[in-house]
Amino acid sequence: MKKLLRYDKQKTFVFIDCETFNLCLNFCHNLPWQISMLKVNGDEIQSSKDFYIKWDTHLKIGAEAARITRYSQQTMDKKGVKPEDVYPTIKDWLDNADYIVGHNILGFDMYLIKGLYEYMGDDYSHLTAKVIDTNSIAKGIQTDKKYNKKDNFLEYQYRTVAKRVRGVKTNLTAMGKYYDIKHDYDKLHNALVDLELNLKVWNKLKWEIDL
Repeated sequence: MKKLLRYDKQKTFVFIDCETFNLCLNFCHNLPWQISMLKVNGDEIQSSKDFYIKWDTHLKIGAEAARITRYSQQTMDKKGVKPEDVYPTIKDWLDNADYIVGHNILGFDMYLIKGLYEYMGDDYSHLTAKVIDTNSIAKGIQTDKKYNKKDNFLEYQYRTVAKRVRGVKTNLTAMGKYYDIKHDYDKLHNALVDLELNLKVWNKLKWEIDL
């Protein structure tokens, strides 16, 4: 009998989040300036990475986007590195993860990850089968459309993440408060802080889905 993920302490989960110049899904018009990752076994964080990426690009972050994501040019000047310098670590973590987790990763971050892999001349398609989108799972739970083990899990997630239901809020802040999770909500939209909450939300969601 396959062990449910809620009990599996051996599998490696990589949580990933991107902060970007805007909300466009096309790499030609948007780039990730911060990529953060957590490597997790069971409920515990084993390691973390927090990369600020300097691109040779004409793209500029807008004032409102900079305010929301707390973009700091001073931090970028101090910590920013070329994408070529961080890509090997990102690729290693994602390629070797058993599961890749993100909140709305199928609706947003995966497009940026795809762009990064292609920018570096690599194929990303092997990653999608490993994705767990906690936003999709939350929407399924909130709308009584829970995952059925007879379904293809990736297809289920794509169907669910695209749903828009009036009155149903499944963003990270809403889910954190729904589960009464203690967290520094004022610092959200920093990729690493988002991931720490994402892990806490996943640790609640996994008890509500037979996966």
